[in-house]
Amino acid sequence: MARGLTDAQIVERLERLERAVAAIAEKTGVEIEDPSEGVDEEVVKLARAGKEMDAAKLYSERTGVDFVEAQRIVNAL
Repeated sequence: MARGLTDAQIVERLERLERAVAAIAEKTGVEIEDPSEGVDEEVVKLARAGKEMDAAKLYSERTGVDFVEAQRIVNAL
């Protein structure tokens, strides 16, 4: 993480970078995979709220995958 930046500044910078990447992808015809596609909305909300362990547990329970795979999926969100 960048030193001296607040969480809000880091989030704003990340959002700016994501918009730039999306614009570049659109201009070059590259498709950006949406890691949340096909993942239960509640799992996505938990993961994006910083509750990765809860999200992985819920994903594992709902899909039957082992916890390690659930963590991999959640970390990609």
